[in-house]
Amino acid sequence: MKIIWKAGRWLVMIVVLLSVTGNTPADRPGRQEDAQVATLVRLARTDLQARLGIRAKAIALESTRPSTFPCPAPDTCQERQPGYVVRLAADDLVYEYNARVVGKQCILWHEVEVAQLSDGGEK
Repeated sequence: MKIIWKAGRWLVMIVVLLSVTGNTPADRPGRQEDAQVATLVRLARTDLQARLGIRAKAIALESTRPSTFPCPAPDTCQERQPGYVVRLAADDLVYEYNARVVGKQCILWHEVEVAQLSDGGEK
């Protein structure tokens, strides 16, 4: 029992020290970015599922990558806005979504001009 109490005290001390120094795992920027990307992928998958009328399991994640996009209102901002490109594959076609997170709001849009086969050929 003493061992458990000592281990518990050490664990509490480590957590307190890490939080005081600002090194808590939740504060790492990579974790927040990973959560944002996961949310955007989930939203894109849900949209594609609804548009195609297929099961979510039939949609595969091809890739995600950071990107920048033009400002939606050029008269209010001149710089490019950060975001992500999400590529999903379904029925041998690749669908590309552009997405970004602004505060707690997720913005998702898709532009499919040419449907591509997942092996790289065009259809």
